[in-house]
Amino acid sequence: MNKRNLMLIVLVCAGLLQIGAAEAAVNLRFTPADTVVSPGTGGRLSVMIDDLDANVRTIDVFVTYDTTIVASVAGGPGALYEDSGFFVFDGFENDTPGQWHGYAVVMGSGDFLEGPGELYYWDFQGLVDGSSAIIAVEAYVAAGDGTYYPDVILDPTTITVSDPLSAVGDVPESRPNLRAWPNPFNPITSLTVNLPTASEARLAVYDLRGRELLVLHEGAARAGSTTFTWDGRDKTGRLQPAGQYFFRLDAGNVTRSVKVTLVK
Repeated sequence: MNKRNLMLIVLVCAGLLQIGAAEAAVNLRFTPADTVVSPGTGGRLSVMIDDLDANVRTIDVFVTYDTTIVASVAGGPGALYEDSGFFVFDGFENDTPGQWHGYAVVMGSGDFLEGPGELYYWDFQGLVDGSSAIIAVEAYVAAGDGTYYPDVILDPTTITVSDPLSAVGDVPESRPNLRAWPNPFNPITSLTVNLPTASEARLAVYDLRGRELLVLHEGAARAGSTTFTWDGRDKTGRLQPAGQYFFRLDAGNVTRSVKVTLVK
């Protein structure tokens, strides 16, 4: 029996697989937001709740990351669970490349946590220079009565790995890289792609739901730096609303991503 099935059994036994009674949306956030670490250095990303009115019995999240930029180390229940004095069932799974799954459940009947505070944490290590989008592809929160909140909001963030001692200027990049400036932007941002060797490459922009809005380049790309621009419009020419967007670069077998914010 795998850990996911075991968790489902525990949730059933705890009476948590009810849906519908919890009415309000729950807003979570990653912290620190858009963090920067050096190659070979560890860091911690926490899932926080700031809502004073919410009560929490279960946190269950699936989060994706770029395995070429950061390595997953460990995860576990946050301080709200650890300091509660309740019996907590928890787990951390990293069996799928580029995705981790973490969960924690208060097992006492009628027991629950109250915010604000840390619900879950993820420890990681920076590998090489680059930027990795951190996206919660699934996020579930159950209230003290065992019912799930119908809407859980956990906006993406980024982890940038950067060597502060690395040379800048005309020194060639040793690996594909992607940078955006200005960021935030209005009305145009520039995307600089730096490739150590000529290769096939694809650069596209996505919204926070993962929908591809526009392909900026697809095909052969030369070595060195090439700059592309995005004016906030999709492939039909429709101007997108203010908010956060992701650029993804696929070059050979390497993927890079960077988050930008369009302001109005």
